[in-house]
Amino acid sequence: MILDVMKNVEESPLSINQYFKEKRAPFSQAQYYLYKKILKEKGIEGLSDQRCEGNNLRFTDDMKNFVIGLLEHNLSMTTTQVQNATKNRFEITISNTTIKDFRRDNDLSWVRPERNHISIGESGAAEIPIALALGTGLINAITDSISHCVKDKKESGVFENSARLEKDHTDLRSKGKFTSEYNKSTSVTESRFRSLDEKIGNKRFAAMDIFSLSRNSILRRILALFSLPLVTSNGRARSIDNPRGNALKYLCGVNYKASTIDKHIRELKYLQISDDLIESTARFWIDFWSSRNGSDNIFTCYYIDGNTKALWSSKPCHKGKVTMLGRVMNCLEQVFIHDGQGHPIYFQTFNGHADLGKNSLGMVDKISEYLKDTTTLGNQFSVNRILILDGGGNGVKTLRELSGSDYHFITILDSNQINDRKIKSVSKKKRYNFGDAYLVDCTIELEDSNDKGYIFETRAVQVHWDNGRSSVLITNLSEKIFSTDNVVKSYFNRWPAQELDFRDMKSGVNIHRVVGYGKKLVDNVTVLEKIERLQRQKNELEWELRDSLDEIRNMEETLQLKINDERIYREKSTVINGTRILSEHDMQALKSIQKEINSIKRKIKKIEKNHPKQFTSLKKKKDELARIIDKKKIYSVDVELDQIMTCFKISFANICCYLLDECFNGEKMTLQRLFEVIFDLQESPFGAKLTVAFKMLI
Repeated sequence: MILDVMKNVEESPLSINQYFKEKRAPFSQAQYYLYKKILKEKGIEGLSDQRCEGNNLRFTDDMKNFVIGLLEHNLSMTTTQVQNATKNRFEITISNTTIKDFRRDNDLSWVRPERNHISIGESGAAEIPIALALGTGLINAITDSISHCVKDKKESGVFENSARLEKDHTDLRSKGKFTSEYNKSTSVTESRFRSLDEKIGNKRFAAMDIFSLSRNSILRRILALFSLPLVTSNGRARSIDNPRGNALKYLCGVNYKASTIDKHIRELKYLQISDDLIESTARFWIDFWSSRNGSDNIFTCYYIDGNTKALWSSKPCHKGKVTMLGRVMNCLEQVFIHDGQGHPIYFQTFNGHADLGKNSLGMVDKISEYLKDTTTLGNQFSVNRILILDGGGNGVKTLRELSGSDYHFITILDSNQINDRKIKSVSKKKRYNFGDAYLVDCTIELEDSNDKGYIFETRAVQVHWDNGRSSVLITNLSEKIFSTDNVVKSYFNRWPAQELDFRDMKSGVNIHRVVGYGKKLVDNVTVLEKIERLQRQKNELEWELRDSLDEIRNMEETLQLKINDERIYREKSTVINGTRILSEHDMQALKSIQKEINSIKRKIKKIEKNHPKQFTSLKKKKDELARIIDKKKIYSVDVELDQIMTCFKISFANICCYLLDECFNGEKMTLQRLFEVIFDLQESPFGAKLTVAFKMLI
């Protein structure tokens, strides 16, 4: 039948395509070409139906015995490897499904091969700080702190109450995921930058992933946050999706994406964990550096320093001077406490300008319970804590607070605070033992500008350098327990020991950037107090000048009437080439009115001259009151998220300091240089050897 049809097609005057369209053939045009090909290759026998002879068994007994021999020798062979070996031997390709079924039926399932060698991934030498962070116990300390906070929150009544809250806008979500329509909804856009205090009341904690994560999962995410300086150039979580961020697969075991890390950071923010995290990291680093840098000295120095970060917002927030930009603007300021070797161990973030003296006292008090130097050494003597501040902490108000505490201080005075008339009890000039200068020990008197007439007396050390410069240091340490040379040396060691490294650290791990924030409108207490004070002073001046003001008020009413009359004649006139054109009668009337106006103004000035100071003060107070009357409200910025990320950043900086101490004999090296010569060595022999050595060490 097939041959007859093919003969008819060939003998037909129609084309093959037309034939199959017009004639009713028992098979299609495509099948015609297949039959023609088989007839050419195999002849007439190829057209016969062989289905009656049964299926063609491809996976023969010989193949099965061959596969059994392969797998009994090595169960770690994958299905693909067995398939390739069978094809090479029998020139037949067996499907993966057939091989898997055969292995399952004969108890020859795949066994994962054991790997004893250390793999080197694309992260290169960046695994070194990760190994050090794990080896020192830092990551475990942070993970334990977060896990403990998660447990406490889960057992609290807040967690149970939040589980009863309903989801918002379920119709705008797709399988539980946020859509563009949801993100553009009014309720979401309006609450996006609200304060954490306002949003946390409607937060469904039961929907947060962190409550269902195991400790190992939390640890891996902590490693990812710790690795941000290594896998990004700016320390931002959104930059993880760049090619460099793929190194997370080798640094923390999972190649997290930016959305996952960003969500984890936001969940930490809603846990309000920053205070616990700061305390746990401070406790860890104080114990760590104290054990490595133990000293029998009865004096322990702590450097106090600030870091002002520009806050680019059109809303009125607390302001301060941002030194790196040279302008007063919205900002956040962080106060850091460094140990005697310059390692940052504790910090706090404040809205606007932070009072170094006042805030540092509270910070040292908070960590005093677990500071190593609060106990006695050998029950023989106690440790005295010395706070070393730069010029930002030399205000008399700050010095009075420090003098009334249990801490000693050393700071430097500005040139405008120094006057020969303020100095007394001058000692003899002596040579500085640690530099090219002469020292003079004396006592200085400073007046408190906030408390008029209050005189603050303290010890001062004048430093006259051989190059002609001079400076004055002040301290509340007596000469009997702390010599003049030690006062000068302790302060000027601040630059190489702390300030230089801190400046490099701020740019190296991007501490100078604000991570993220929400804003809450609150009362501006400072402005409200100032308005109240100005109102009171203004009322007092007005009561004192009541007779003069009444007289001036009457004159001003007459003056306003004359000004209205003057405007009538000015409107009647025209100005041509700079000359007013007006009739003679009207011009005389206009000049008469102008004389009366000038006469009234002179009389008002004469009254004001009788009380010049009071009227000048009253005008200033009115102007200042008008300037600040609309500034009763101000936006307070959340610092929760910024403090969380700063914990990881200063921990990374401390790990780098540990690396330099342990492997480079304490050699000074900037973080940028450390990245260039160590961490960014991608798959180089030196980087590979370093990584293997550190993995074996840990």
